[in-house]
Amino acid sequence: MPTATQEPQLILIVEDDEATAEMLTELLQTSGYITVSVESGQNALTRLEGAEPALVLLDMNLPDMSGLEVVRQMRETSPLPVIALSGLTQEGDKVAALDMGADDYLDKPFSPEELVARINALLRRVGALSATEPRIKIRQLEIDLTRRLALLNGRKLHLTPVEYGILVTLMRSTGKVVSHDDLLRAVWGTNYEGDYSVLRVNISRLRHKLEDKPRFPAYIVTAPGQGYTMPV
Repeated sequence: MPTATQEPQLILIVEDDEATAEMLTELLQTSGYITVSVESGQNALTRLEGAEPALVLLDMNLPDMSGLEVVRQMRETSPLPVIALSGLTQEGDKVAALDMGADDYLDKPFSPEELVARINALLRRVGALSATEPRIKIRQLEIDLTRRLALLNGRKLHLTPVEYGILVTLMRSTGKVVSHDDLLRAVWGTNYEGDYSVLRVNISRLRHKLEDKPRFPAYIVTAPGQGYTMPV
């Protein structure tokens, strides 16, 4: 929730069910956010061409296109935080949404308190990954923490907030093993301890952006049974 000294943040709600959209609007406005609601994927993508919101709350089952397609098109140009909402409960649906670039996934029906907590936590993490040091560099990989910019061989990497958080956490612990649960706590928060599927999907996606040979990674190396490490 925004503090008294912060400007209220804008959340884009993408939901075709009118009753659900109204419930989400009331919930988030009561929690201190400004909201805009659209009912289709195309309207969401059009809305994102203007002033960007702080976060997108995206239903996976839209009338004109799937939520997965919306995320895919968003990720071509935007690293905005995305929380996917779906009445589908299969594990494969969650993995598909995360693999496409969603930062979090919540099954319907959900607790209003849990949704607000996850929104607050994701926005805090996005804001908290600021610099205690302006830059971190490991071989050809560099992060400019002041500008929230990641570069590989001088080329800008297009990272989601979660991918950026993983990279910062590992680079700040170069040469050390960061356990699965420590990484989940640092990037997602304490509610995600033990949720290794969300971690594996994001590590895999990040490796494909970093590594020449993702199956034989040089930057994000698995420590079997422990976690991940970034060699010096």
